Amino acid sequence: MKQCLYVFRPFTYEKGNKGCSCHGILRFQIGEQLEVVGEPFYVDHIGWYVGVVKEGEEPFPMSADFIDELYAKDALRTSVDLSLELNYHNHKIDEALENKEEELFMKHSAAYQKIKSVLSEPALVKGR
Repeated sequence: MKQCLYVFRPFTYEKGNKGCSCHGILRFQIGEQLEVVGEPFYVDHIGWYVGVVKEGEEPFPMSADFIDELYAKDALRTSVDLSLELNYHNHKIDEALENKEEELFMKHSAAYQKIKSVLSEPALVKGR
């Protein structure tokens, strides 16, 4: 099963060491996917890493601590996270309609649409 993380807030990642041919700064935008490939591996004196693939790029190692940090800041989310949030906002939209609460309806509709746009195909997101 493909394991993807969805970018929910923009961030940058510096891969490789400065002076190395593999060095580079990667920018991630809302709606992009980060596919986890392979098993985590440990680098002595540095820590745990996991192989990831950014859409259209070659695989590269990313620090597991960095991924955890982004997840804690809600910059990265799993498909399960997003599905649960969609379900929650859908329920709140229904509730707001039933109670004729326009402000809550607008708030939860906007949150629902943001999540749907992240789950959409990247080409569709960029065209909006």
